[in-house]
Amino acid sequence: MADEEKQLDSNVVAVGSDSSSQTPHDKELEKRLVWKTDLILMPALALAYLTHTLDRANLGNAKTDTLEKDLGLVGNQFSLLLILFYIPYALMNVPFTLLSKRFNAAVVIPTIMTCWGAMAMCAAATKNFGGILATRILMGAVEAAFLPCAIFYCSLFYTRRELSFRTSVFGCMGFIAGAISGLIAWSVFQWEKALKGWQWDLFIIEGALTVGVGLILFLILPHSIEKSRWFSVEEKQLSRVRLEEDSQDSDKRFRWEDAKKETRDWTTWIFTLMPLLYGVGVASSSNFLPTIVKRIAIDPAKANLYTVGPNLMAAVVQLATTWISDKIQQRATIACGTLFVSFLAWILLAVLDLVKHVEVGYFLTYLLIFGNFTPGILVPVWLASNTTTTTGRAFRIGLNFMAQNLAGIISSAVFRAQDAPVYKPALITVACCQAVFMILCLGLREYFRRLNKKLDRGEIVHFSGGKERPEYRYAL
Repeated sequence: MADEEKQLDSNVVAVGSDSSSQTPHDKELEKRLVWKTDLILMPALALAYLTHTLDRANLGNAKTDTLEKDLGLVGNQFSLLLILFYIPYALMNVPFTLLSKRFNAAVVIPTIMTCWGAMAMCAAATKNFGGILATRILMGAVEAAFLPCAIFYCSLFYTRRELSFRTSVFGCMGFIAGAISGLIAWSVFQWEKALKGWQWDLFIIEGALTVGVGLILFLILPHSIEKSRWFSVEEKQLSRVRLEEDSQDSDKRFRWEDAKKETRDWTTWIFTLMPLLYGVGVASSSNFLPTIVKRIAIDPAKANLYTVGPNLMAAVVQLATTWISDKIQQRATIACGTLFVSFLAWILLAVLDLVKHVEVGYFLTYLLIFGNFTPGILVPVWLASNTTTTTGRAFRIGLNFMAQNLAGIISSAVFRAQDAPVYKPALITVACCQAVFMILCLGLREYFRRLNKKLDRGEIVHFSGGKERPEYRYAL
């Protein structure tokens, strides 16, 4: 049976806080270390993700203004803008995540932020479909780096049992951005100035904010705890011990062989397929929520304003569910449980006649956003927890976000102009993708659960980092 375990992928994790073999730490020192790390990283990454979401999803708000008319967009050209944005946005995930391993994410993240903010500001001068398309493609290429690099960056500071909630903390800024974007759009679309409202909202205001935050992050983000002046010698030593419990490679070298090894593990490709499925709902919510709300809004001009409530509610739900996930160390069941609520909402939006029942339709948008984004936090954390080499972790996270961003192409393609205003085929497509995801996710959890049972009984032995690790278990 030992040979059987050796043939399995060696990316395993300890049982978190329940592990009796966990190295004992000075609890007060550890609390101080984690608190300092939170204080430095969380506000910086939260601001970064706020600007990332504003710049990525604001095209959906601009569609409710005069963008299509002013740029002369016809037919499915708006959907084409989204599709061609997502191609570089997906393809550049893996290269940028590997670059963050090679050159440090504290350098990569501020660099790409400054670039996409500047591009957004320049796009205010576009006059036609070709101009806006060129800027969106370039923005997609550099914006691709942020989320995979940010999660990989956090995995170098936090242990596996802390990672889910911390990722959710800055991830919730995506919902806050949705609310802020709706407020900005509702406000500036009423301005009577030389530039159109969507030019102010879509490019100048939000692009300038991104450039400013990117320059600040150059000064704030630490390359590592060991190289930061904010931590004591004791805290640096404790950080090294804590992270060595999660990773079998303690050095900072980039190893191609670790990345290649992950391609031979079939679970890598299941972890890659799952975000392709739940990502369709993520992209649909980001790009088309204002359009969906406009369909059921009593006053269509306030469609952007009506997206504020669902986004704020979703932020609270995501924080609560990821905190529970860290507490009980369960990823798959919570990801599927929250997504099931959104799954029902997508179906009901497709089949119900909401023209005469506006209140019901608006309530469904709350349910739609409820669990749509939770798998996007828990699944990358789950796979990162099950990857013991840092190069392998960077590679797998990059694949995960590549697949999720490719899902944006599916979303953009199924929301066709001829299906307006209900978009029934698109809504059913999202629900079907989420159903398949839940089946795969729970199936993979069962596979890992059975492996853990064999490890508990001593039927198989796990090896990683050149030695036997009897205390390690797969994350569930």
